[in-house]
Amino acid sequence: MTTTMKHLLVVTILVLFAVAIHAEAEEKTSSGTSDKKQTKRGLLSLGYGYGSDIDHGYLVGQGGYGGLEGLDLGSYGGYVPYPVEKHIPYPVTKHVPYPVKVAVPAPYPVEKPVPYPVKVHVKVPVPVPAPYPVEKIVHVPYKVLVDKPYPVKVLVPQPYPVTKHVPYPVKVPVPAPYPVEKPVPYPVKVPVHVPQPYPVYKHIPYPVKVPVDRPYPVHVPQPYPVHVEKQVPVPVEKPVPYPVKVPVDRPVPYPVEKPYPVPVKVPYPAPYPVEKPVAYPVYKTVGVPIKVPVDRPYPVTVEKPVPVPVEKPVPYPVKVAVPVSVKEGYGDYISQDGGYGNYDGGYGGYDSYGHK
Repeated sequence: MTTTMKHLLVVTILVLFAVAIHAEAEEKTSSGTSDKKQTKRGLLSLGYGYGSDIDHGYLVGQGGYGGLEGLDLGSYGGYVPYPVEKHIPYPVTKHVPYPVKVAVPAPYPVEKPVPYPVKVHVKVPVPVPAPYPVEKIVHVPYKVLVDKPYPVKVLVPQPYPVTKHVPYPVKVPVPAPYPVEKPVPYPVKVPVHVPQPYPVYKHIPYPVKVPVDRPYPVHVPQPYPVHVEKQVPVPVEKPVPYPVKVPVDRPVPYPVEKPYPVPVKVPYPAPYPVEKPVAYPVYKTVGVPIKVPVDRPYPVTVEKPVPVPVEKPVPYPVKVAVPVSVKEGYGDYISQDGGYGNYDGGYGGYDSYGHK
């Protein structure tokens, strides 16, 4: 809590306290007046059965000044005052909201994204031929061991013992009296978020120097003489094949059944002549002349657009005479175009003439 807020809180408490005191004083005065006005007013104590609570300074029948001595309290019964309980208000604290100024930077910085070109390197895949392993699946027989079940004798006692769980009571120590936990609420301060100005970072693009490799001279190896060994012909012994007679057992001929073609009758339709109608012109003599329409071209006038000069208005400055009032004498004036005018002194007559 800041010092200004503390001061405002103290001021509000003092104002409320003063208002409560003032209200209490007003209630006291109102109760006093109500106690005084309980008696009925009379007409100057003239014996009409009503008294008077006004101090006139004199009474009828008395020559001097008087106070309340002439009041007739016994004429209407004579009321006796009794204690009255009075409700005294107490000060009530009231939370009065007040504006809190939050520091906001002025003018407020606004970020505006400015697009600028950025070079992005895109990797393009280039196919490079390279040897790759080729796997060939070869099925190999594999022996799997399978267990073959066989009967096994298990010795079981006769009769077979059976275990039975019999529940029995178990005493659990319980404290007496039994402790009871009661949650007691306690005030917890909840942090209230107050909007505060926060720093706004604005990214301003600036040029960045990127190091670029500059070309430099590279020594290129020049061709130079190299001693090359020449092959010299050398006599090589080459085996030459020659015929060798090898004794071979001659096979004995034996009959082998070979497949031979057999004619098989298949029901297949024989070709037959097919008549096809062919359109041909037939001339028929008609004894009536027939008019055949023939398109005869005839001239048709076609309107062609002819360029016509069109006058376009061109704006040009025009001098317009504007009267300028120049006071010379009583009722004369000089216009802008060099004329001379005069105002009549009657009912507003006006005449002028100019030299153009």
